[in-house]
Amino acid sequence: MTIFRSLGDTHELVDSFTRPVRTVLPVSRLRDDPDGEPNRWQSIVDLGWLGISVPEEAGGIGLSALEEVLAAQDFGRQLISTNYPATVIAAHAFHKAGDSDTVGALLTGEARAAFALHGHAQGVGRAIDADGATHLVAMTREGVEIRANGTLEIDDDVHWGRPVLRTAVEEPLLFDASRDTAVRGRLLIAALLAGIAAECCERGVEYAKVREQFGQPIGAFQAVKHHCANMAIMAHAAKELTTFAALSFTEGHAEAEREADAALNLALRAARENAGTNIQVHGGMGFSAECDAHLYLKAARLLDAACGGLSESRRRLMQHK
Repeated sequence: MTIFRSLGDTHELVDSFTRPVRTVLPVSRLRDDPDGEPNRWQSIVDLGWLGISVPEEAGGIGLSALEEVLAAQDFGRQLISTNYPATVIAAHAFHKAGDSDTVGALLTGEARAAFALHGHAQGVGRAIDADGATHLVAMTREGVEIRANGTLEIDDDVHWGRPVLRTAVEEPLLFDASRDTAVRGRLLIAALLAGIAAECCERGVEYAKVREQFGQPIGAFQAVKHHCANMAIMAHAAKELTTFAALSFTEGHAEAEREADAALNLALRAARENAGTNIQVHGGMGFSAECDAHLYLKAARLLDAACGGLSESRRRLMQHK
């Protein structure tokens, strides 16, 4: 009973500082002003969301990974920029390295991180939403790698709706091989994905209640009921496993890394599948740019790319004995 009371109090605490998220980051912003995300960054900074689990002496709020993960589930619902998890991961890495100046710059908005996608030849890499970012974060097999943003030019391509920048691959500013930072990063991404899965489920169910066909709501048809039930199962499982993994990490359990890998693997599947099913439930409208359903699929795919995807997640999970 102690654990359940503690989690109840934790939920109330997290809700007290994430409540403005729907007002500050309405999902409609990505349809009406898709290039305006950098202008909203200061709101994220001012609300203190970047430093939820960064110690108070380093300029953060000083809460645990559990509060950070619960908050990220709400942020995922509103499709917060991928710069958010990248910057949080960078702040933890620099704090662990004892670089208080860079941590302070990241938490106050003077610096910002973006996710880098490595593996490209001729000394050139690619990064997502890196315009104006000062640091690039790569989630590698060995740990967390951070480089300066040596931007060369904007690529002609986009990756799931977001601009891609070609970048010079400089020597790493910091390489954090500790399990702590990498696990925190995977937990944070899993939480955002769990939020996406939950929001897709709710949006699909609500639409099934009001969209009528043959004189009744489409939710009355067995096929649609099954789709909604499957979304609910996936969303619930992703949320609960991610929360459990965060609690395990916070309390220092020996299996915390394995739980984090399991949570990320499930959350990746839940977000991708629920986003696709939500589009299907919305029917022909769901495949159009006028409907917000496609935004959730794109956000899930961006986070998928940032952490290496399902294949990399499964590889890590299989390494645990």
